[in-house]
Amino acid sequence: MLILEIGEMMNRRKFLGLSGTTALVSAVGLPVLAHAKAQSKASDETEVVLQIQWLGGATMLISFDGVTFLTDPAFGVGEQAIVMPNPNEMFDLAKGPNLKPQPRFGVLPAFDLGTVTATLISHSHPDHFDAAAEAQIASDMPMIATNRDKQELASKGFSNISVLPWGEQMVFPTKSGQITITAVEAKHSENPEILKVLGPGNGYFMEFEAGDYRKTLYWTGDTFPVNDVMASVQAFGEIDVLIPHAGGVGSTGALGKISMDAEDVVKMVDRLKPKSILPIHHSTFGLFLEPIWKLVQAMDGHASDLDLIAEGSHILYK
Repeated sequence: MLILEIGEMMNRRKFLGLSGTTALVSAVGLPVLAHAKAQSKASDETEVVLQIQWLGGATMLISFDGVTFLTDPAFGVGEQAIVMPNPNEMFDLAKGPNLKPQPRFGVLPAFDLGTVTATLISHSHPDHFDAAAEAQIASDMPMIATNRDKQELASKGFSNISVLPWGEQMVFPTKSGQITITAVEAKHSENPEILKVLGPGNGYFMEFEAGDYRKTLYWTGDTFPVNDVMASVQAFGEIDVLIPHAGGVGSTGALGKISMDAEDVVKMVDRLKPKSILPIHHSTFGLFLEPIWKLVQAMDGHASDLDLIAEGSHILYK
């Protein structure tokens, strides 16, 4: 274990509070993404290595060989960091939940938005794309999302959104190699009726290649380790880094659990057998119910490394 300091019941738009064939989609075919150059501000180090900085919640910077991806940006701070429907309370499913401010318990770590090549969106619920991020991110920032979330983001004024359906790929050239991203279905609930309300989401399987270096990463998005999702991920082969969304959101509410808890993450680990696990989507906001120590306890004795990093810290996968 490595520990580093450093007939829908309601309308989805109302609930969110918002006004397979496999194909290779090269970045060459994407007008703006095609010209998303490897960042000149990248490290001067000659060693090519995958680096991840966790910024809290589901927000990360994933950097490799001059390309940086921002994930699910939530930048709000303070007691009212995110104002969103509260999934952790009981409510009338026909009417929907009440809006409730969700606090961020710490500060938003410092980072340079100017180094970001593109933003990956698992889904656009307010804790995954909040009002602060909406205000700070340029409207022409390249983004990758589901078709449904493209419509939500376009309504907010974002103009450079590429849809990546489940099973399809996109390739980003790097300084000396490439990053291949494949969209994977993310099931936000194990209850089919609740899943209709919450809408579709993406997970992403990523391959980082440059010279002799190769790493694979599976970022789950808000999903559960259900058979069809796990089977599609297993088809990719060995996983070096698993990044699961934890937190046990919704376990006290009318929707039921809508993000994994420790038991679910362990089921996923047992099925996928990744080399390393980097849990995110925990601890940052009041929204998250299950403390991360429960996952530490549940992973005791497992062969996979559990990498716990503080918000703002970086981890390298060599």
